[in-house]
Amino acid sequence: MNDLRATISWLLLVMVGVVGAGAAVLGISQAPKNVPLHKAVENTLAASSYTEMVTQSSPQGTQTDFLVYQAPDRLGGYIQSGTKRTYVYVIGNYEYQSLATVSTASSRHLVFYRQPSEGVSAVDPAYNYLTYATKAKGITSSGSTYTFTLTQNGQTGTFVYTVSGNYVSTFSVSVQTASVHLAISQVGTSPPVALPPGAKVISSPAGSSAPGGSASSAG
Repeated sequence: MNDLRATISWLLLVMVGVVGAGAAVLGISQAPKNVPLHKAVENTLAASSYTEMVTQSSPQGTQTDFLVYQAPDRLGGYIQSGTKRTYVYVIGNYEYQSLATVSTASSRHLVFYRQPSEGVSAVDPAYNYLTYATKAKGITSSGSTYTFTLTQNGQTGTFVYTVSGNYVSTFSVSVQTASVHLAISQVGTSPPVALPPGAKVISSPAGSSAPGGSASSAG
C-alpha cells in the first residue's frame, strides 16, 4: 500500500477544497455558524464517517485518491492515476491492495493482497493533515479560512484549511513544486467500508509485500 502511504507525507502534497453552490442559495442568515479551526478538526476526526477526495500533484504526475473513512478502524476506496485504478483498504489490523486495473473495469471479483496494517490513523489523509493544525503556531484567519506555514527538513509548506459549520471541509498544502488538495464531505453519512463483493484475498508472506500466501474469499 505504498501509494496510499505516500499521501501521508505533506512534503509531497497540497489541498484545495470544493464548496457546494447550494450554500449560497440558502443565504447568510440560514448558514450555520462556523466553529473555530481546532474545534472543527476535533469534530471531523471524531465523526463516525467521512468521504475524502485527495489530489496529489508533483513533477512526477498527478493521482487522485477517493476514500471513505468509517470509525473506528476502516478506510477504503481507490487511487486513480491516469487510466489505471488501484483499490486500497484498511480493515482492522490488515491492509488490502489490488493490482492496478483499468478504471472502466468492474470492481467485482478483484484479487486483494493482504498484509498487517499499522492502523487507519497511519494512512488516513484527513487524520494526518488535519492534526497539523493542532500543533501549528502563528495561524492566521480570514473568515472561515485558516492559514499557516511550517518548515520541516529545510522545506516550507503552506497549509490552508476551510471550515464549514462544525467541520473542516477543505485543506491544501503546497511545498515548492508539489501540492495536495483534500476535500472532505458526507461527514457522518458516508457509506460503510467493505471489500467489493466477490473479492478474493491472498495473504502476503510475513515481511514481504510480494504476491503469495494462501487465498480466501471475502464476502
